[in-house]
Amino acid sequence: MITKRIYGWLILSAVCVLCFSQNDAQKSLCFNGQVVGWATVQIDNPVFWQPGARFVPALTWKQSLSSGAVLNAEASMNVFGNADFQNFKMDTLTGRIKPYRVWLRYSKQNFELRAGLQKINFGQARMFRPLMWFDGMDVRDPLQLTDGVYGLLAKYFFENNANIWAWGLLANDDRKGWELFGSEKWMPEVGGRVETPFLNGEIALSTHHRKVKARNLLSSQSNDFQLLNESRIGLDGKWDVGAGIWFENSTTITQKNNIMVPRFQDMWNLGMDYTFSVGNGLGMTIEYLRYHAGENFLTGGTALQLAGSMFTYPLTVMDNVSLMLFYEPIGNQLFNYASWSRNYDNWSVYIIAFVNPENAQMIGFQSGNRNLFAGEGFQLMCSYNF
Repeated sequence: MITKRIYGWLILSAVCVLCFSQNDAQKSLCFNGQVVGWATVQIDNPVFWQPGARFVPALTWKQSLSSGAVLNAEASMNVFGNADFQNFKMDTLTGRIKPYRVWLRYSKQNFELRAGLQKINFGQARMFRPLMWFDGMDVRDPLQLTDGVYGLLAKYFFENNANIWAWGLLANDDRKGWELFGSEKWMPEVGGRVETPFLNGEIALSTHHRKVKARNLLSSQSNDFQLLNESRIGLDGKWDVGAGIWFENSTTITQKNNIMVPRFQDMWNLGMDYTFSVGNGLGMTIEYLRYHAGENFLTGGTALQLAGSMFTYPLTVMDNVSLMLFYEPIGNQLFNYASWSRNYDNWSVYIIAFVNPENAQMIGFQSGNRNLFAGEGFQLMCSYNF
């Protein structure tokens, strides 16, 4: 962990030096960011509530080159803290400062190359995302914040809107997305993606390979790990047939082993969205997810399902309301979220109410050490962008 922090701070320092070393830095530098405050309340006995704050300052830089290419850089931090209370007694107090985005990008008309701590995400799904390989974005988070990964990403765009991605990652030992275990830190991860027009939409194929550091589930020793080869294949597509329809699949194949790590993990998502001509326009999104893990592809092992719907409606130019309903059929569990938001030029205010099972963690969503959306409660959030 310390090595990874040093790695991030070194990249951050290098980008900042590059930004300030230009003669016309005043013309190309921009300082902006976001300040967020929130309070989450779970109505229980005792009542649990968590106030918190986050500060994400960002320094961006742009330099045009004589060849027609452009250099861009971003260096931003994630400074956050929160306190957990049971009734009026503080239980825990946590805080952290870490790099958030630290990257340098070289781009021309049809090509770009980006290196550093960055966000890499793709796919068509909105709520349940099988291709959530390198991020942890949660549809329930109105700010869509997520940690990045250290790596190198290249993209090439063709005239017919087809595009090719290639990436290499290093020093990302924490779990990402759906991963059961993190990667071996100093073993490179490599992958790519090809996306092309197909009929009246688009279709894409993605792949990724890494060395996973898998804990021996048969051992009582918490530090008993084995290194296993892992490959992923993803397929996704989207089309407009009046309504928007899409599918998204990810299949993970892990080296055969004797430590109870499933050989196959496969996820399938089907979805559609449509805007009804009701008032200011009622948006509807529906998705279905099937997750399976076992020794065989698709069959045996453990299978979970999740169905979801999301409705959005703009009350005014500034006010929006939304409703999200998720259903898990095996446990017969229903998850409910209703939210209202108001957006000004720089300020945004959010109120989210939820009614959920008390001891359930919905698959596909990351919520840290404690599930803040368990049981009944509400969340108030305010953000300021400068």
